[in-house]
Amino acid sequence: MNDETFGKALFESERKIREAAVYVKRRYLYDKIASVPTDYFVGFYGIRGIGKTVTLLQLARETKNAFYFSADAAYFRDETVYDVAKYAIARGYRNIFIDEIHTKAYWENDLKTLYDEGEGRVIFSGSSALEIKKKGGELSRRALLFYMKPASFREYVSIKHGEELPAFSIKQFEDYEQRKKIILEYSRVAPYLTEYFNYGGVLYAAEREFFYDSIQNVVDKIVYTDLAYLREMSMKIADDIFSLLYFISFSSPSETNYSKLANSVNLSKPTVISIINDLAKIGIVKQVFSCGKGAAIRKEPKLYLAFPFRAYFNTVKSRQSDIGALREEFFVNHVDTACYMKTERGAKTPDFKIDNVIFEVGGAGKTFKQKADYLVKDAVLIEERTIPLFLFGFAY
Repeated sequence: MNDETFGKALFESERKIREAAVYVKRRYLYDKIASVPTDYFVGFYGIRGIGKTVTLLQLARETKNAFYFSADAAYFRDETVYDVAKYAIARGYRNIFIDEIHTKAYWENDLKTLYDEGEGRVIFSGSSALEIKKKGGELSRRALLFYMKPASFREYVSIKHGEELPAFSIKQFEDYEQRKKIILEYSRVAPYLTEYFNYGGVLYAAEREFFYDSIQNVVDKIVYTDLAYLREMSMKIADDIFSLLYFISFSSPSETNYSKLANSVNLSKPTVISIINDLAKIGIVKQVFSCGKGAAIRKEPKLYLAFPFRAYFNTVKSRQSDIGALREEFFVNHVDTACYMKTERGAKTPDFKIDNVIFEVGGAGKTFKQKADYLVKDAVLIEERTIPLFLFGFAY
């Protein structure tokens, strides 16, 4: 490390922190990260394109003596995380913000040393969820780690269309009078739901004609970089992973039969289960388990995708995404605590349960035939036991 290299990095740091002033909207996790006591380092991770870099720069703007750098910057190719941070701290920059930290070898050991020396504080982000969770766990008492979910419908509309939209709890939706007021005030954003189905979750500024090129890059990095952290990657294994992702994208959600799924993609059942679990840890696949207790219920989840991956995989194959799958996907991606109602022999059951309240998700014509407590309809309606689907996009 020398003054010339650090000078370049400092110029970039100041420029990026200054230019971050144009990003006035904040992700849901911002306040939680900002409120962590300074006794701790802080890390957060999530899939690419959801606003981690912007969040890091926003935090840096609100912090004195801040120095930002991306660990994959070319001018730091031969430097460790420790070297760069130590050099900055020695020059008075006691708050270090590190982006894409997982791209540097032994970063977790460097953070341990920096923490134990006690001369500065580090806030960091990373896109490789598998590596951040595993190695970040070794920091234990030194750092707090947070998972950043893809942008909610509320956040997406707020950032992309300039709307001021608050978050609401599920309990507020269940209360008829509160729900009615919320619908009357915010139904204007409901038409953006179709846009979210196709482009939501991520916050890329790319023009629509290039949007799915950006998503292709995200998927490639997940398969060839993130998953390669856990398993030796080959073209055959990569093709198998893509086959699984396409299979999920083209299918309506149902209880997973791993044997049938394995046969459909010509893989062994243990391999399929392992890959699906890894994709879920990364955040591209969403597993929803059946309601109940015991290990058995975790053997047959329903499989969904984060937005906008179903639309992406269908678009590249010139297919239409299943609207029923998109509606359910929207619901479960916004409500982490949902479990699905297991189908009983000879009878259809409602879709989901949250805290002992049963929800059935569907279009405007959905009825109470399956005895749900509430219908969740893809329509703007003010009815005592009907909740418009778009409202669940305000859950965070």
